[in-house]
Amino acid sequence: MSFEENKALQTRLSLLDQSIDKLRVVFEQFFLGLERFEPVLLRKSIQIELRALKENPPKNTAMKFLLSRMETKFRTYEQYWNRVLREIEDGVYERQLQRMRRKLREEGLPDGVLDNVRTRGELEAAMARIAELRSQQESPQSASQEASDRTNDTHPKSAGTPTSAGPAGSHPQSPPPSSSDPALRRAYENFVRARLSTGESLEGITPDRFFATISSQIPKVKQAHGCSEVEIQIVVKDNKATLRFLPR
Repeated sequence: MSFEENKALQTRLSLLDQSIDKLRVVFEQFFLGLERFEPVLLRKSIQIELRALKENPPKNTAMKFLLSRMETKFRTYEQYWNRVLREIEDGVYERQLQRMRRKLREEGLPDGVLDNVRTRGELEAAMARIAELRSQQESPQSASQEASDRTNDTHPKSAGTPTSAGPAGSHPQSPPPSSSDPALRRAYENFVRARLSTGESLEGITPDRFFATISSQIPKVKQAHGCSEVEIQIVVKDNKATLRFLPR
């Protein structure tokens, strides 16, 4: 593949990635009622482009990896969209919300937290708020019980078997990073995406080389800073994507 063809394919993949993210946003707006119509045409165009790229896949390892991740992400989104569309059409959301409202009223909690909930994400956010309200409701009882327990507990507990510990100040040995680690695979995907956005070449940016670099750098950072964890960040500076290792 010539340099021009390689650049054209990178641009094509970048536009496809952006289209998938745009479709996700438009679907959420549709579920919220901010968009009047389901984005059928945009979804169809992405399906056609994915099919065309799968029939004539890139030979570059990094591009092939990124295309596979895009397809997986799109299929995951589609499953979610189809499920929500079915639930809205069948009235599942409304029935579920009615049951939850009755339960909240029985518990003496405000059911207004469920107002305007239509999407799964909004429902999860509402559930988190409900859990917080329940915790606030139960905390005075818990504090009273805890004080009572402290008053009644006048006998020292028998000593248990001491737990063996390593030398003071030592860090437990972390296992070496593995290419099967989901965090490393996400880091590789983000690195490829970053180079795609800057227009840098993806030649030689293979998973094996990336994981080899990570495996050699992480132990050095741990030794230099005396830390047990290292966070990997992808940084774009001066239109170039680089790796940054942060001790934790």
